[in-house]
Amino acid sequence: MKRLGILTAATMVALAACADPTGVSNDELALAQQSQLLVEAEVSRTHDNYLGLLGRLLAELRNTDDPEARAFLDEARALHEQAAAARAAGNFEEARRLHEQAFRAVLSAVLELHPDAPARTGALVDDVIARIKARLGDREAPRIRRILAPVEELRADAKASDSPVTALALNLRAIQILHRLVHHVRDIGDRDHDRVADDEMQQEPVQRD
Repeated sequence: MKRLGILTAATMVALAACADPTGVSNDELALAQQSQLLVEAEVSRTHDNYLGLLGRLLAELRNTDDPEARAFLDEARALHEQAAAARAAGNFEEARRLHEQAFRAVLSAVLELHPDAPARTGALVDDVIARIKARLGDREAPRIRRILAPVEELRADAKASDSPVTALALNLRAIQILHRLVHHVRDIGDRDHDRVADDEMQQEPVQRD
């Protein structure tokens, strides 16, 4: 945690040295950076983030002997190849649909080995949101608050879902947004932050070595 404090202080000094061209205030950028570092610190402690949980489990999945998990990975690889073929043919909507199915197959494989993944990732998101809000207090941070709104919506949808795969996917998207909070604050515009996070996290390879 000492390292987190040093990084936060250094970031605040750097942000204070120059005006941000995107129109976001330096104070809010500093708050976003502090919040993002908080997320990364929590992620490092629990390993339940998108990069930690899913990245680590993908490596585990490639070497698993679990037949059901391996079947899901084989399905994911086949769907990924179909998506690539659809993209090459210019059918981008079909490619996206197939790529999403491939990603859900990967998550199904994850759940075969770690059925508590939705609960654990959900708890992480809830804790991080609460800690970010406590850090913000009553300070002005309209962009951060605007980005937290879809994150909370993702969590609400995850809690309401009857599908563990859907719940895990929604939680991972929420974590991906928080993990890239500074990027979203700088480039808030009219972007669909949920869609951006969904696209980013589906870049993980689904093929098994």
